[in-house]
Amino acid sequence: MTTYRTLSSNFSWALDELDWPVTSEVGPGLSGVIATGTRVSWLDPSSGALEYRGVPIEELAGMHSFEEIAHLLITGNEPDEDKEAFSAFRDQLRASRVLPDDVIALIRSLDSQIHPTSILRAGVSALGCHEMSHEDELSGERHWRELRIIAQVAALVVQIIRHRAGKEIAEFQSENELAFEVLRAIQDTDPDAKDVRSLNLLWVLFADHGLDAPTFTSMVVASALADPYYNVVAGLSALRGHRLGGASETVLEQILPLDTPENARSWVASTIASGGRIAGFGHRLYRIPDPRVVILRKEVAAQARRKGKSELFDIARAVEDEAQRHLAPRGVHLNINFYAALLFHLLGADTPLLPCLYMVGRMAGLMARVHEELENPRLYRPLGHYTGYPVRHITPEKGR
Repeated sequence: MTTYRTLSSNFSWALDELDWPVTSEVGPGLSGVIATGTRVSWLDPSSGALEYRGVPIEELAGMHSFEEIAHLLITGNEPDEDKEAFSAFRDQLRASRVLPDDVIALIRSLDSQIHPTSILRAGVSALGCHEMSHEDELSGERHWRELRIIAQVAALVVQIIRHRAGKEIAEFQSENELAFEVLRAIQDTDPDAKDVRSLNLLWVLFADHGLDAPTFTSMVVASALADPYYNVVAGLSALRGHRLGGASETVLEQILPLDTPENARSWVASTIASGGRIAGFGHRLYRIPDPRVVILRKEVAAQARRKGKSELFDIARAVEDEAQRHLAPRGVHLNINFYAALLFHLLGADTPLLPCLYMVGRMAGLMARVHEELENPRLYRPLGHYTGYPVRHITPEKGR
């Protein structure tokens, strides 16, 4: 078995500046490679520390709305630093939720049982056709600057929720924040403040987490100077798979059928013994527990008690404890998807909606990263190590 030494394990992350080129022994999937510098967030794979623009995630989670954190990530400014600028940013987001009639009609024309991420992908592409005229520059510079697409994705998700539920087209109220309107679509009533806080918490925790697949994919597309709508479709495509956004769906598919903590422990033990996987465990970067889990576990416990579903939390804790007993010695720990899935469920979201809801939160970090990358764009072009045939020759057709 090949052992790869990568920057994630042998590099000094304390450096303030890098001297390019930075070299490493590259692992599969670009493991350990530093692809770019960033001011957006700091993620330490050895300790799990996560900071947005220098502010620890523990100080942001539950204390600020998603709109405030999107502003922080994209501009680098706290809302209180320039209240007028934040107010303009927030108003621009909320005003952008009105979608073209043709886009809504497209959503309504699709089978409501199609997976929501497929409908969202179609909706983003359709939006690009409306927003980007042939006179626009290919890079969509004005559209990147206006950031309308952040709220447009949230608005598309709202319309998809309504369509899946067989409800009428949603009408937005300009004074309501993004989390309020998404929850209003999910719950079909005005949500209470604690539920709004929980959804904001989820989106803040999902807003940025380094160069994960959707973020890195978006940065690659942006480096080709494609417009924002191509970019978001690419990021959404990278998010969709079961290894990332789809993992939250699998968490619920595994946990919801379990009826007692005792049965949960038995199921975990037998699943692991037979070589199966427990969804919500393991992380591409961490060999330690995901620090965001501590924040989410507390929120799920509180919401489960509030909604009379404490047994669901007890079952989740039983799954966590039993799985950790088997997997922690292997360096496999709980990740954010485990309790995030449960919290989305407690807020009323159908299981297939989870990747779409994840994507709304990730839009903040994705846009922040691309904005930064476009300051000095360089086309991504890594090399591949060839492992095929040695040089050989094919007989010309006429000589056969």
